[in-house]
Amino acid sequence: MINSPVKQNNHKNNDKIQRIFFALWPDDATRKRIVESFKQLPIDKEQGSIVNFDNLHITLHFIGNVNQQKRDCLHSVAQTVKADSFNLELDHYSYFYKPKILWMGLKQTPEALETLHKTLGRSLAECDFRMEHRPYVPHMTLVRKLAKPEEFKEIKSVFWEVKEFVLVESISIAGRVRYEVRERYGLK
Repeated sequence: MINSPVKQNNHKNNDKIQRIFFALWPDDATRKRIVESFKQLPIDKEQGSIVNFDNLHITLHFIGNVNQQKRDCLHSVAQTVKADSFNLELDHYSYFYKPKILWMGLKQTPEALETLHKTLGRSLAECDFRMEHRPYVPHMTLVRKLAKPEEFKEIKSVFWEVKEFVLVESISIAGRVRYEVRERYGLK
């Protein structure tokens, strides 16, 4: 009997699973202003789990686990999205009770952000992505697993000029998560 060689699977890249999402990613100066604002909060910083400041973002669409082929499709479609740049005013803190998340957000969502969210979501449908049916609440998670904090007084707003959106990969390392920007998409 002759042994025939086993064929190697050359599709390793297509089999690699990546956990991804589309987001607004603050530049370093904006990130610094967000961190300074957070440090002024009258909460016990030992409670809960503070998000790594390098991971701060506002999610546009969470995709989840995908292989390289699906990621390539999503990237290709995202490149076709045409939307205007806009300004955000991060002007209040709030709290999601069930997941116990403290977040920074917007009292007023700019129409351009709403348009970007909807346009991107409709475009991603070409790659079998389904938008959530819940209303979009743009927010930046700051602390997870936080017992309900005190009410917050007025805060100093953080202004952010948004000129792009990004594709981010979530990477688990040593019991933590690190987010890495994989693609950037400019806004007009």
